[in-house]
Amino acid sequence: MPDAPARDVRESLRAAGDCGARIASRDWSTTALGTIESWPASLRTTLLLLLASPAPIALLWGLPSIVFYNDAYARLAGERHPALLGSQLDENGPAVAPVGSDVVREVLGGRTRLVRSQEITPPRGGGHEPAWVDIDCSPVPGEDGRPAGVFCLVTEATGRVAAERAREAAEAALADSEAQFRLMVDTVPQIIWITDGDGRMEFLNRQFSLYTGAPFSSMSPGEIAGAFIHPGDAPHVVATFQAARDKGTTHACEHRIRSADGTYRWFLDRAEPYRDPQTGEITRWFGTSVDIHDRRAAEDRLRELNATLEERVAESTVERNMLATIVEGTDIMVMALDLDYTILALNQANADEFERVFGVRPQAGDNILELLAPWPHHQDEVRAGWARGMTGENVTFVEEFGDPARARPSYEINFRPLRDEAGRQIGVYQFVIDVTERLRGQAQLLEAQEALRQSQKMEAMGQLTGGVAHDFNNLLTPIVATLDLLQRQGVGSEREQRLITGAAQSAARASLLVQRLLAFARRQPLQPLALDLGDLVAGMADLVSSTTGPRIEIAVEAPPGLAMARGDPNQIEMALLNLAVNARDAMPDGGTLRIALSEERIDADHPARLPEGTYLRLGVADTGHGMDEATLARAVEPFFSTKGIGKGTGLGLSMVHGLASQLGGAMTIESQVGVGTEVVLWLPRAAVSPQAIAAPSLVGPAASAPGGRVLLVDDEIFVRMSTADMLDELGYEIVEAASAEEAARLVEAGVPFDLLVTDHLMPGMTGVELAALARRHRPDAAVLIVSGYAEIDGIDSSISRLTKPFRKEELAASLERLAQARPAERA
Repeated sequence: MPDAPARDVRESLRAAGDCGARIASRDWSTTALGTIESWPASLRTTLLLLLASPAPIALLWGLPSIVFYNDAYARLAGERHPALLGSQLDENGPAVAPVGSDVVREVLGGRTRLVRSQEITPPRGGGHEPAWVDIDCSPVPGEDGRPAGVFCLVTEATGRVAAERAREAAEAALADSEAQFRLMVDTVPQIIWITDGDGRMEFLNRQFSLYTGAPFSSMSPGEIAGAFIHPGDAPHVVATFQAARDKGTTHACEHRIRSADGTYRWFLDRAEPYRDPQTGEITRWFGTSVDIHDRRAAEDRLRELNATLEERVAESTVERNMLATIVEGTDIMVMALDLDYTILALNQANADEFERVFGVRPQAGDNILELLAPWPHHQDEVRAGWARGMTGENVTFVEEFGDPARARPSYEINFRPLRDEAGRQIGVYQFVIDVTERLRGQAQLLEAQEALRQSQKMEAMGQLTGGVAHDFNNLLTPIVATLDLLQRQGVGSEREQRLITGAAQSAARASLLVQRLLAFARRQPLQPLALDLGDLVAGMADLVSSTTGPRIEIAVEAPPGLAMARGDPNQIEMALLNLAVNARDAMPDGGTLRIALSEERIDADHPARLPEGTYLRLGVADTGHGMDEATLARAVEPFFSTKGIGKGTGLGLSMVHGLASQLGGAMTIESQVGVGTEVVLWLPRAAVSPQAIAAPSLVGPAASAPGGRVLLVDDEIFVRMSTADMLDELGYEIVEAASAEEAARLVEAGVPFDLLVTDHLMPGMTGVELAALARRHRPDAAVLIVSGYAEIDGIDSSISRLTKPFRKEELAASLERLAQARPAERA
């Protein structure tokens, strides 16, 4: 199509459908393309060509690419049209543009690219119908002859893709059916086999190989007989099968098959013919080989016993005497009653146990109910128990019997009906086992299993909250930075500054909530030091007092000479403050809050469940309303609170529990309704002397920045933007990268920089890996890792890092410390 003159381009576009009209009516002067009249002829010509085409076509012009398309493609775009028209590919990404930026770069490099079977699901008529297209991408030459755009011709491929998937589904269904058949027959504990019409083996299930030790192979009836059937049975088996083939009837034959260890067992072969529905010809034999060796042995034994009846009667008498001796000497309690509760027989174990638990010794001929007449309650229990056994059915149950003042064990009782030679029930007998210890062991096992389930649940919730906290820090970082900037610049009126201050305070509370989540998840960054808990508690006395209010008396017990504890002072202070708040809420009418320090020995059976040793004990006790057993059991569950909606996060005790565990210690709780609650932190002792602990200043004058060129890397755009603004205010020149891979390309291309500021966890390469690459290319450049808490594990201690969210002062302080450390590293 000839190129339209520049002055007529808008009229030509307006005449080229809805998309052409939209392009003509848009003000392009604010874009990189400039006004329509200034567009190059190659762009105008290509646009008019694709707008006139009935086929779906898109054009991606320049880099970053501007998206154009015709009316046919607009129908594929669905609700994304018209916002997609004229947008930049970098802004929208491959989820809305026809192809991704990697394809655009490849085509602009002079190559063509066919993107096959790309799924698109545009909203149509209120629903979403899946569809697939092929996209043929080719370069569009610019004025200088080099590729300036990507011409994307879209071809419908839904039918082809659907057909391909239907072939795949059919093959999968067939494979699944065959797998199910194989699984079914392989679970049968007998040999299953299939032959062709002539008897050549086509299939044997797994039981054949398990028994014979031989893999499957296709063999004729004669070959099978020679390889696996007893030589004395083989001719008969072959002849029997041949007769069944000749007559077309069922094949049945008993014979012996050799096992993997060389021994033989008797089997019953049975096979049915399968005939072709059209010709009636036998095409398959479906058979089984059932192990009947034990049955044959039993039959042989029966014949032998019948032949030696007199001898057997004599032996039986001896056996009966021996059985009586065994019953009398066994620990299992045995007793038989008639239907009137008169004792017919009992062994010594039953008589001894009855006397132990009821105080009276029974013997044959006694009526068991009359023996217990002085104790009506026990008489009713025993009558009810034996009545369950007199129903004529086998009955088994577990129940307690006996006088509690003597002994009341738990018994497993098995009742069986006692019948005469005519089959009429004349009584009932029992076998009784003392299962008291077994039930106690089962209860302990259930308790341990419940503890394991609770541990697994808490671990799963910890992983979830740790991940949420990490993402929340990424959201908080630009919020905190922006509010900090507005406060420092004094933007707005006095009322607006109050609103900004309130928002900043809310963001600070959100950051505190994140710390609590991370403490529960055991993923907060800790800096364990050797610290004096007495000094720490004394330093917090005023803060605790102001937090709890004048109606609560504070009592501190901190004996001198305590060993140093190993812990993070900031986190322990936060934990102590959380416990003080909980204690305050438990004493609405006032009371006493006691903070007690001591050094105690923990043994193996201690509730803290820590390794044996000596630990520092920090107890916080109140005289409040206390907790019942149900509340105490859930006290450390995250988000569980009894304070009511809006009065607590439910993370206080969870945070303290997580902190103690992360430090190698534990937390225990003792509580009684109406008396109060004591929460105890057990902390390990420090192995070194105390270090000076300087309280960190969260708000202070901005440190001076050394300046220079910064390579800033973060895949979160708003985090990157807010960090770039801070660095700009601090006097740095900034080069931004949206991923570690993009930054790596800049480093390898020789882009100069003095400082690398990078996020840690990013898709693909991590910040630590990027830092290692940067140091290989620029060993003099400093590195600062910006971390979102949860991913700090694995970061080398030699690499400086800053925790999200942060403000300008904190960033400046980190950079100043980094600058001060560089000369020492170079030396």
